[in-house]
Amino acid sequence: MSDYKQNLEKIRYFIKEESRVGKKVVKYQPQPSLSDFLSKFNIKIELDNCKEIILQEETQLELGGASKKSFSLIYPISESESLKYIQNRRITLIGPEIMEIATPSIDFGMFILIGGKRISDKNWSSLRQFNFISNGIEGFSIRSVPRRFWCRINSKIIQNNFSFEFLGNAIFYLYTQKFKNLIENMEILFIVSYPNLIDQFIKTTSHISTDINKKWKSKIDKWKKNIDCEYDWGCEICPYREECYNIKEVLVERERIGN
Repeated sequence: MSDYKQNLEKIRYFIKEESRVGKKVVKYQPQPSLSDFLSKFNIKIELDNCKEIILQEETQLELGGASKKSFSLIYPISESESLKYIQNRRITLIGPEIMEIATPSIDFGMFILIGGKRISDKNWSSLRQFNFISNGIEGFSIRSVPRRFWCRINSKIIQNNFSFEFLGNAIFYLYTQKFKNLIENMEILFIVSYPNLIDQFIKTTSHISTDINKKWKSKIDKWKKNIDCEYDWGCEICPYREECYNIKEVLVERERIGN
């Protein structure tokens, strides 16, 4: 059995066990047409055209943050035999939906599975960037915090029935728009308002995180060398992160054209 398949089976077992012990687990049906589903809501979704800063007074709900448990983990899979185990466009929610949340901030975790036989070391790191999601959903802003996930949701889009089902499908849509020739299937898990469960999931997927971090560090070290970056801080807290990423996209595209 491949490592990918074993990892996916551990995650399936994790979800099954939480449902068995009485946690609220909702599995939303995959949408045959993402654009048709998203068009039912008065919320703008457009790649790199919804960049905004959401002020505290405009915020109705914060997911994660400095005082809350949180995580985000993106797991790209390219092994063809394991791709069939990804349930395409499946959104699983453990915890309450947004309209059921009465507090201004909640513990939050997000796990994204991405499958595609063409995923390689050259495009792997681009799949792990969150800025295009933050810049592609109206009223939804992801803040840069090391080793945590933190986002703000504007009160206006919650009034327009913004939900975790909507968020999951919006993420699917933006990923397929940006990486249309790369992604074959995707799946998302949200864990909401269960801090102990978030800790358990982080432990369950610790080996995945370790492998990803090793690969990420190797790419960052190589990237810093290529651009003569001499800063000691990590990329996740670098004030020039977005500018650096834009340069990287240009260089990657040049390399692609050159090949």
